[in-house]
Amino acid sequence: MRNLKVLGVLAGGIGVLLCAALLGVWLFVNPNAYKAKIAASVKESTGRELKLPGDIKLSVIPWVALELGPASLGNPPGFSDEPFLSFTHASVRVRLLPLLRQHLQIARVEVEGLDLRLRQNAAGRGNWQGAEPGHPVAKSDSDHADAGPALETLANIRVENGRVTYEGITVEKFNLETGSLAADRHVPFNLTFDASRAPSGEQLSLNAKFDLSQDAAQKPLRLSAVNVSGTLSRPGEGRPAHWDLSAPEIKVSVTEQTLAAQAFNLSYSGMHLTGSAQATNILDGISVAGSVTLAPLLLREIEPRLGFSLPRTHDPKALSQLSATTDFAYDSKTLALAHLQLRLDDTQIQGNLKLTAGDTQALQFDLAADQVDLDRYRAPTGGPVAQETTVTAPSAKPEMAWDASGTLTIKSARFASLDLSNVRVTVAAKDKVLHLSPVEAQLDGGRSLGDVTLDSRGPTPTLNVDEQLTGIDMARLLANTGGRGRLSGRATLNLKASGRGANVDAMLKTLTGHFDANLADGALEGIDVGYELSVAQALIDKSAAPARGSSNRTPFQAFKLSSQITNGVAETHDLAIAAQALRVAGQGSANLATKGIDFKLLASVATAPDRNTDIPLKVTGTYAAPTVRPDIEGLAKDQLKQKLQDILKKNGLQGLFSK
Repeated sequence: MRNLKVLGVLAGGIGVLLCAALLGVWLFVNPNAYKAKIAASVKESTGRELKLPGDIKLSVIPWVALELGPASLGNPPGFSDEPFLSFTHASVRVRLLPLLRQHLQIARVEVEGLDLRLRQNAAGRGNWQGAEPGHPVAKSDSDHADAGPALETLANIRVENGRVTYEGITVEKFNLETGSLAADRHVPFNLTFDASRAPSGEQLSLNAKFDLSQDAAQKPLRLSAVNVSGTLSRPGEGRPAHWDLSAPEIKVSVTEQTLAAQAFNLSYSGMHLTGSAQATNILDGISVAGSVTLAPLLLREIEPRLGFSLPRTHDPKALSQLSATTDFAYDSKTLALAHLQLRLDDTQIQGNLKLTAGDTQALQFDLAADQVDLDRYRAPTGGPVAQETTVTAPSAKPEMAWDASGTLTIKSARFASLDLSNVRVTVAAKDKVLHLSPVEAQLDGGRSLGDVTLDSRGPTPTLNVDEQLTGIDMARLLANTGGRGRLSGRATLNLKASGRGANVDAMLKTLTGHFDANLADGALEGIDVGYELSVAQALIDKSAAPARGSSNRTPFQAFKLSSQITNGVAETHDLAIAAQALRVAGQGSANLATKGIDFKLLASVATAPDRNTDIPLKVTGTYAAPTVRPDIEGLAKDQLKQKLQDILKKNGLQGLFSK
C-alpha cells in the first residue's frame, strides 16, 4: 500500500514538473524567433517561399495551440512570384496529454481569409504539383530522422471566407466545416461557395453536404451520401436556375487525378439526368466517360435555359418533348455519344455521334430514325410568328468553320405532303463545301435520287443540283408549291443546274442548267384546252362562243418538254401534249423567280377522220394562275395563208411557193 502511494506521489510530481516545463516554454520561449528557421526549412523541403509577416502565438494549457497571423506560401520554381496560398489568420490546436504519450491528436484547425491561386505554366504543369524534374528539392537530415508522433485524429477543420482562382474560374465566399477526421470514420463535410466564370459571365452557387472517408490501402477519398445543390445564372436568362446533384458514393484520388460515381442523379431547371461517370485528369484537362439517361422534358418550357431559341413551327406542338439515353465520352476537344437512343416528339432516333472541337468543328454521325413528319417542323405560314422567325440579329462573333461526315436514314417520312420511305442521306462537309450524295428515297410509288453541293467558300454561295425523279405523282409533288393543283400524272423529271445567291430567291434568279419532264396519263388542271379551241373555232367561223364546260381540265396520255435554263429563265422549244383527238406542240419561257410564263401553242384537233384543224393558242400569266387564249394574230395569219392557198389552187399555181 505504501508503495502505491509512493508511485502516485511520484507520478503526480512528474506531471507537475511537465506542466511546469510546458508553462516555462509558454512564458520564456518566443516562437516568432523561429520564423526564419521555419521559412528556411519550408524552402529546403518544398522549394517554395514561406512568408510570415504576422505574429506567431503559442499556448500549451489545456492544449498546445499555435496561431499565425497573415502568412503566404509561394509558387514552386517555374511560376510567377505571386503567392500560391495565403491567409489572414490560422490556428492549430493539439491535445496535450496524448501528445505527451507520442500520440498526435489535432483538436481543431481554423483558417480565415484563405486565398488559393491555382495556375498552370506553358508546359501544362500545375503549381499544386511538386517540383519539376529540373528543379530537385534538397534533402535535409530531418528527412531521415524519426518522423515523430503519427497523426491519429483531426477533430475539426474550419475555413471561413476563402477564395480560389483557376483559369478564369473564381470561387469566393468559400466556407468549409468538417467533423472529426479519424482514419476509420466517415467525416461529415459542409461546404458552401459562390463561383463565376470569365468571360462568359456564368455564376454558380453551391451548398454541399457529404461524408468523407479514405481507403487506407488504395488511398482514394470516398464521398458518401452526397447531396449538392445551388443555382446557376447565365447572362440573358433572367432568374437563376436551381440545380441539385445526389450520389450514393463518389471516389476521388487527387494524386491519380481520378473521380468515379457509379450512380448519380442530376436535376437542372426541369431537366433530370441519371447515370454513371468516371473522370480522369481532373486537374489537368478533365476526361469523362459513362452513361446517362435524360428523362422526358418539355423543350418549350426550358427554352430560356438552352442558350439558343427554338424555331417557331407550323405545328405549335412540335419540338415539345425530348428524352434520351446514351453512353458518352468527353474530353477538352471531343464529345462522343455511342448507342444513342433519342426520342423527339413522335420520332425515335438511334445511332452514334461524335463532335470534335478546335479551329474547325467536326461532326461525325451515323443515325437512323423510324418515322418523322417534317411538315410539322416547317415555319408557320403568315402571321406575326412567321415574320418574327425570319428576323435574325447580326452577330459580331467570327463564323465557325464546320466539317461533317455521316449518314442519316429514315424509315418513313412526310415532307411537303409527300410520303417518303427508305430515305438515305450521306453528308460530307469540309472547308465550307457541303455535299449531299446520294440523297435517295422512295415516294408515292416512285423514286428520288439526287446529288446536291453547296459551296460557301466565296462571298456568294453556289448551289449545284443533279436530281432524278422517276414515277412521281406530279399532283402530290406540286401540292405545296405555286403550281399546286395545276398538273397531274406520273412523271419522270430530271434537273441538272446550278445557282448562286444568299437565299432561295437569289439562287432562282441565277439558276442555269437543263430540265426535262415526261408525264403519262395525267391532266392539265384548271385549263380546258378543248374549250379554248372551241372559242378559237367560233372566231374562225364567226359564230357565237360556246358555253364554258364544268370540267376545267385537259386530260392527256403524254406530256413532254425539255428546257434550257439561263439565269432563272427556262426556255422550251419542244413542248408536246398528246390527248384523245388532240395534239399540242409549242414553245415559250417560264421565269422561275417571278413565276411568269409565256408560251405559244399550236393545237391540232381531229375534226374528221381524215382532217385536222390547227389552232394557235397563247398561255400567259403565272404557272400558279395561267391564262389560255386563242392567238388572234396567229389565227389571222393562218386564215390569210389558207385563202392564198385556195386562190393558187384555183388557178393551178398551188406549187408556186412550195420551195
